[in-house]
Amino acid sequence: MSEPKAIMTYLEKDALQEIMNISFGQAAADLSEVVSLYVTLSVPYIDVLSHDEVARYIQGKIPDTSDMSMVTQLFSGNFSGTSILLFPHGEGKKLLHMFNDDFGVALDGYDVDVLERESLIEISNVIIGACISKIAEMLGDVVSYSPPRFYSRDQIHGTLQDSFSAENSFAIFFKTLFHFEDCNASGYLFLVSNCTTLQWLKKAIAEHLKRYA
Repeated sequence: MSEPKAIMTYLEKDALQEIMNISFGQAAADLSEVVSLYVTLSVPYIDVLSHDEVARYIQGKIPDTSDMSMVTQLFSGNFSGTSILLFPHGEGKKLLHMFNDDFGVALDGYDVDVLERESLIEISNVIIGACISKIAEMLGDVVSYSPPRFYSRDQIHGTLQDSFSAENSFAIFFKTLFHFEDCNASGYLFLVSNCTTLQWLKKAIAEHLKRYA
């Protein structure tokens, strides 16, 4: 695997890490309002990957890639691309608990798979929207979004291959940890974009760093 610094320098990556920590703070506040529980979100680390590294990288982070849930959302502006939020097996149902006071009773008579899908779409919409909006705001941009789209396990691999197939694309990877009052869960967020956005991002980060020099 090539080093992330081939795409971004250590300083650029460190600045992006700080921006993401602030962005996830906003996302946690927004998500807390949705689920009526205190939520913290953390980003232990980020990586910057070229298009041909992503599939192998995912397999290294998620051992069982045969049973995942995924939500994607397009965003556009100077900062533009596709956001992809992957949930490993079992994580979606953990998050579904947050929308129900009593999992065994509240979901009685409902299609759990449908409710899990709707819950993940709602959670992903909040996280992606808050994070990307805050990143754009801090870097002097405004973005718009398409509606989020959920993919089942049978659709995920083909969609990922299509998302990472362009030779001039790159991906910013964030491991995402959800800390609730009585439950922890995890997901993996990828922001996929192209070289034009990368050039803008590098310039915007440089301008951002100047303000703190």
